[in-house]
Amino acid sequence: MVLSQSLYELLVAVVQLYEANKRPVTSTEIAERLGKSDGTVRNSMSALKALGLIEARTGPNGGYVPTVKGLECVKAPQALERLWEPLQVVVDDHPSRIYALELDLIGLTDPAGVKATLRVTGSIHQLREGVRIRVGPTPRTRLMIAGIVSGVDFKRKEVLLSVETFVAVPRITASEVMTPNPIVVREDEALSSVARLLLKNDIRALPVVDSQERLCGIIGASRIVRAYLDGNHDARVRDYMEKNVPVIRPDTDILDIMKILASRKTGRAVVVDEEGKPKGIVTRTDVLNKLVSLTTLEPRS
Repeated sequence: MVLSQSLYELLVAVVQLYEANKRPVTSTEIAERLGKSDGTVRNSMSALKALGLIEARTGPNGGYVPTVKGLECVKAPQALERLWEPLQVVVDDHPSRIYALELDLIGLTDPAGVKATLRVTGSIHQLREGVRIRVGPTPRTRLMIAGIVSGVDFKRKEVLLSVETFVAVPRITASEVMTPNPIVVREDEALSSVARLLLKNDIRALPVVDSQERLCGIIGASRIVRAYLDGNHDARVRDYMEKNVPVIRPDTDILDIMKILASRKTGRAVVVDEEGKPKGIVTRTDVLNKLVSLTTLEPRS
């Protein structure tokens, strides 16, 4: 649904006053909250009624009441998001000194394309039409938006963005994505036996544990190939294992997992418990498959 900024603010006021007072809201109350005249509010309410977002109730205790549709419009992810902390704007793939304070999506069902308005602060002079910017993830809806600047209002410090991509990252933890109970190997095991395990189970890497069953490294197929090329056919895991392993906890958020995998330029992270013992493995493929599964409707059994 496409709502102007003024109509959206009006709807938010109705919803907030209604939920606070548990009764129909008068135009006078709304006007006082928004700092507008009573007549201006009444004129605008007709538009919200036509859209099915509010209802008008008559009588001594009459006033305006938000509909279910109106409540959902205010609380839905595409509603205006006020960012409690300024969110840095990335301009042409470079961090800028511009920060977004509010974000509003417009025309989610518009065939012409989705637009976004940003209220910003900072070095806004860096922006101009045609520049590509990226914002997110937002703190509440975890929305990431990228697109082309199609207009800048320097006086009001507002930016109009033609959205190319927007993604809402779901709230999922490592425990929901990981392959649990991974096969582990000891650091003193022969690489030849590890190679057989990898081949048998069709996997690329295994966590390495010490005598206390705590994670101390990871050994993958590429390391075994390197040992073979070095001519070390009798090498042990400790000789070629990777010691600097990305480690996460079962409650690590998927957004943080994505950042870790990207920053470390690796394809996997090991999930450990409080004692440092492996409980699972999360790979880039696991993350991708989980995100894809959210877009697929599974038939009921």
